[in-house]
Amino acid sequence: MTTLTAQATEPDNGNRVVTIGVVADNEPYTFFEGRNPAGFSIDVLREVARNSNLTFDFRAGSWPDIYAAFLRGDLDTIDGISWRPDRAENILFTEPYHFREIYLMHDSARALPVIRELNDLASLRVGVVEDIFYNSVFQDAGIPLTTYDSLPSLVRALAFGWVDVAVGPRLTLEYLANQAGFRFLKVLGPAPLDPFSGEDFRIGVRKDNLQLFQQLQSGLNAVPSDLRQNLLQRWQEFGGETASAPTELPLSAQQKQYLASLGPIRVGFMNDYAPFSFTDGGRALGLSVDIMNRLVDITGLQVIPVRGQWDELIPMLKNGDIDVMANMSFRPDRESYARFTDPYHRIPNVIFTRDDSLDYQSLEDLSNYRVALGAGIYYEDAVRQVLDNGSLLSFGIQQPMFQALAQGDVDVVIGALHSGNYWIRQLGISGTRIAGEFELEGFTGEDLRFGVRPSLSPLTDILNQALESITPTEHRVIETRWLGATDHRAIIQGEQVRWNETESLWLDQRNREIRMCVDPDWMPLEGVRDGKHTGLAADLLNLFSQRGDLNFRLVPTDDWPQTLVAARERRCDIFPMAMQTPERRTYMDFTSPYLEVPNVVIGRIEAPFIQRLTELGDQPVGIVEGYAFAELLLKRNPSLQLVTVESEEDGLRLLQNGSLAGYITTLATASYYMQSLGLADLKVIGRVPADWSLAIATRNDEPTLHSIMQKLVSSLSAEEHAELESTWRNLRIEERVDYTRFWQILALGLVVTALLVYWNRKLGRLNRELAEANKALSRLSITDSLTGLGNRTYFDREFPSSFQWCLRHKTGFAVAMVDADHFKKINDNWGHEAGDRCLEALADTMREHFRRDTDRLVRFGGEEFVIFTSYEDAADIQDRLTHFREAVATGQKRDIELTVSIGLALGVPSPDHTAGEYLRLADQALYEAKRKGRNRLEVSSAIPQAEAGGSD
Repeated sequence: MTTLTAQATEPDNGNRVVTIGVVADNEPYTFFEGRNPAGFSIDVLREVARNSNLTFDFRAGSWPDIYAAFLRGDLDTIDGISWRPDRAENILFTEPYHFREIYLMHDSARALPVIRELNDLASLRVGVVEDIFYNSVFQDAGIPLTTYDSLPSLVRALAFGWVDVAVGPRLTLEYLANQAGFRFLKVLGPAPLDPFSGEDFRIGVRKDNLQLFQQLQSGLNAVPSDLRQNLLQRWQEFGGETASAPTELPLSAQQKQYLASLGPIRVGFMNDYAPFSFTDGGRALGLSVDIMNRLVDITGLQVIPVRGQWDELIPMLKNGDIDVMANMSFRPDRESYARFTDPYHRIPNVIFTRDDSLDYQSLEDLSNYRVALGAGIYYEDAVRQVLDNGSLLSFGIQQPMFQALAQGDVDVVIGALHSGNYWIRQLGISGTRIAGEFELEGFTGEDLRFGVRPSLSPLTDILNQALESITPTEHRVIETRWLGATDHRAIIQGEQVRWNETESLWLDQRNREIRMCVDPDWMPLEGVRDGKHTGLAADLLNLFSQRGDLNFRLVPTDDWPQTLVAARERRCDIFPMAMQTPERRTYMDFTSPYLEVPNVVIGRIEAPFIQRLTELGDQPVGIVEGYAFAELLLKRNPSLQLVTVESEEDGLRLLQNGSLAGYITTLATASYYMQSLGLADLKVIGRVPADWSLAIATRNDEPTLHSIMQKLVSSLSAEEHAELESTWRNLRIEERVDYTRFWQILALGLVVTALLVYWNRKLGRLNRELAEANKALSRLSITDSLTGLGNRTYFDREFPSSFQWCLRHKTGFAVAMVDADHFKKINDNWGHEAGDRCLEALADTMREHFRRDTDRLVRFGGEEFVIFTSYEDAADIQDRLTHFREAVATGQKRDIELTVSIGLALGVPSPDHTAGEYLRLADQALYEAKRKGRNRLEVSSAIPQAEAGGSD
């Protein structure tokens, strides 16, 4: 005897209650969210009930169950039934409210040709649901089938590459693909299954209940066809959500005030995590970037993108050097340094392999394989607990991980489906297949969220509200762009741009002329020489002139501040090269960035390298007046003593003569002017954790102009972006000869020749002095000025080479992270001078305990130090660190209490390991030492070879 479940009853408003049978798991037609019925058919039935003055009591079950119950009279009516001659003998059928078409679906990244007849499928792997009514058509044609228990399983099989084409109802296939995030799965065309190419959806009533049938037919007739089409589109494209635009973001007064006072935020994007975030032609691109850009539009936030690897960005988030991490999954252990938004995308993780024999069901199936995964990925520890056999390799970067798969260095890669597919296509790795979906308890897939540093926790709620306000249409467009077909740009790159009617009219009214204001002194990026625009920006506009049949006319200005005034007064239409700031957005719109240039701090040759701008203290730091980062840096670093200068040349001259302690500029312009002015006594001393994102700015009272310039920027091909990126890097200063002074120079040359005899006698002594000066300069460049230990430059040079030496000689490698406990209290209570003396004493104690030739000592930044060395006996290195820690604690001066916490990672390196892995493990151990009360040593046991370094 069959049983049905009464899932939900529509509100009883006095109307007649009618029981109706629906299929329980038939997404997106009829299904249940808890006890609430949902789906396209449910929406139609609600309209029918309202028009018929009926109330539906939905009863759910499988099709055989509800059909049998309907025939027995246990149900008044049944939904989703198709007309058949045999059924018509006992059942009255309404007119069809939907025709379910049977279609073919394929992976657009592995596109199939058009399928016109069954024989076109003969050479393909065809996936279907088992026991579906049209399977006999394929079997009669001799086409082998791969069957699955449900449509969701079939869709996943197509996404993972187990079948070439899936056959099923179009609406359901598209709905399931969209729900799972498989936007790259596309409908190929109708299935050649005549006469089984579709099903008609009707409402059925037994012939003895004519009155109910007439009520239902009347109610169905009253449902407008355009409403039914709208409902169908909602379920087909938007998962049932409304596609209407949202109202204004409902922020509280406190939230609005918080946003207004926040200033620009620095957002970290992984630069090798395609298609979610990656660097192409010097620009940050990807799904995560587009989502953040949409949040900027909704909230009005000012964002400075910061690009890097995962193991670079996470320490920056912890230290406050960036404010938000864009590509981050929730983990409880990460809540100590991040507040998480709701997920904006979910990614299934899968098993990539080139081994045809691997059938993955669980991690134990990989025990005899060489397995690769991303270093620091959220499921790494769980995998290591099962596969801790020395054949598990972690990679800090995605591309080399998949190159290792291509070259046969690993057998399996565990990774995100979309990222893996991207690199397989980019690297052209043939023969790669997905052996199964990676699922562990608690690790069902990767949820992409924004991680916000705790001090900005109110921003988390604001971002969540903004995420909720992104419409399904917008989500679909963004996901389709990056997870759909390979070509994600609507404009054909590298070709002539076509203007629409509005754009053509705007251009014709202005004789196709656009006025531009530029920075006259910002070479090699742009400048004005002899009244003409020159530099990289000029080359770009020349390209746009040809591509769009335009003319750009220069509006002369003397300097950048005058250029800004001209734009505010509407005397020019565009800046060809500018960075977005809150103040500029009041009068300019900005295209997407087309070039990103590193932002650096220049100092004198003797100045120490810095890790953060705060290390410059209250010393004056120069920047050109009106430059974007003057506004942005002051909001983020209010204590920074910024001094505005008139031009790049003035800033560098003031730095050279000692009037400035540092000068902030782009790496491109710094290189240019230091060469052209012969400023050999200046150098780059630090990196500002945000680059110049350069775009075209257009006057914001001309939206059509913004559309025109955005089309031109979007038309740039990847090769053109790469050429722009390389142009500023490869520029050289051209030598110019003044022939009018030729004879004066010749006469001067004769005098110089006479003096050569004198100078030759001193040349030997000068060379010796120069050699000594160079040695001193080299020593200063890698030495921390306060402690005399190595600085970050020294660390970057010595750390990888020390690791490689241990790897070659198969000896132990130890990395210790040392942090002075509660050092801020020392500075607050005793002053920074006393703090500096403590750091000097700590460094002296460190030198006393680590004197061996292989010991390397580094001040990593602030009160944090790193010791790395080789060893033969693991116990010996732990004893030395313990004695060092005790010596620091007992060597206090005055009443200042100084202790250190130490995290140690040690082991014998193998090719599976990286130097960065040891540093990461040491940092984790340091965190554990602090958590357990500080003034202690914690040793990482995550590297199994750690004991191998002990003596016999």
